[in-house]
Amino acid sequence: MVASDLYRTMETAALGGLDPRPDPRWREIDLGRWEGLTRGEVHERFPEEVARIAAGDEVKLGGGESWQDLTDRIGRALAELVSEVPDGSRVLLLTHGGVIHAAVEAGFALIGHALTDDAIRRLGPLGNASITDVAFGPGVFQLRSFNDVTHLDGDYTDGAAIALIRHGESEANVTGRWHGRTDGPLSDRGRVQAAALGARYPRVNMVYASPLQRARATAEAFAAPHRLSVSIRDDLVEIDFGAWEDMTFAEISARHPEEWSAVFEAGHDLPRGGTGETFAAAGRRLAAAIDDIAAHHSGQRIALVSHGGLIWAASARILGIDWRAWRSLAIPGNASVTHVRVVDGSAVLADYNTGRWSEDGIDTPPRHGGPPDRRDEP
Repeated sequence: MVASDLYRTMETAALGGLDPRPDPRWREIDLGRWEGLTRGEVHERFPEEVARIAAGDEVKLGGGESWQDLTDRIGRALAELVSEVPDGSRVLLLTHGGVIHAAVEAGFALIGHALTDDAIRRLGPLGNASITDVAFGPGVFQLRSFNDVTHLDGDYTDGAAIALIRHGESEANVTGRWHGRTDGPLSDRGRVQAAALGARYPRVNMVYASPLQRARATAEAFAAPHRLSVSIRDDLVEIDFGAWEDMTFAEISARHPEEWSAVFEAGHDLPRGGTGETFAAAGRRLAAAIDDIAAHHSGQRIALVSHGGLIWAASARILGIDWRAWRSLAIPGNASVTHVRVVDGSAVLADYNTGRWSEDGIDTPPRHGGPPDRRDEP
């Protein structure tokens, strides 16, 4: 357990009954002359620096650190932390919003998929006391959840947003069968997950769902406490797996070894099962649906109940992650929520894969590494 040595992080730890090791490597970005000022005061007193930042220049903020300085520092701190703990360790790190953003950026860079400046801006600001969960090691990075505040009382996310909800656990999830366009029911556990999420989730103005039974049943259970009906949208349906439909991953790899190797080992984004859909096409499809819904429901909270693969693909698109880096982003868990905001025509990922509810608490995060197992499948 490690924390920035600044007072606000150490006090947070103490209030939570935690006793971390203080470490100055995890301090927030050094703002130099800007320290203690409001955003308005910075703009008023340092207009030239603000203008250079707006123009895309690398600027040491108030003469302190630039964003690149912070990312480099945190990248080194992460590498040092990984070298200090045994393989497979679970580390709790209490730090700051800028540091967490920098850590995510450094993680993607580590595996050779550096986020563009535009993609970095599409990761929303972090909430106080939020949790971001990553897998990190030599040559390994995976963003499992981002900005999760569902352990706190109150609203999940302020203001208008589009909530992307993965359906509850299905019978196919239990048996490990890949159901893209194949229909099938929720498991008993999935029905409990859907009802629990609907009961806890704050206000919502409209609920849309994929036409498939597992999504419709989740949407209906979710909508009931809000006294809303469910509208069906065909563009929320899962990725089409073609000839892979209704197989387990063991069956797919055995019966279609060349396609399997090309997709999951070589990183080629081919139509799944020969005649199905690519990851990129699925991401574009949900992105277009999000844009359309945002345009028709400005200022409202809208819930879209869909599927793990589709939400995964759209979130990767927002962050500019192509299929070659598929291991870097975990598949959303059953009954998880991912919030997206559309700001000035661009989708921003406010959080990712949060609040995965079950009758016995939060689901185990998906495993990292090779092709998804049954817990990870849509």
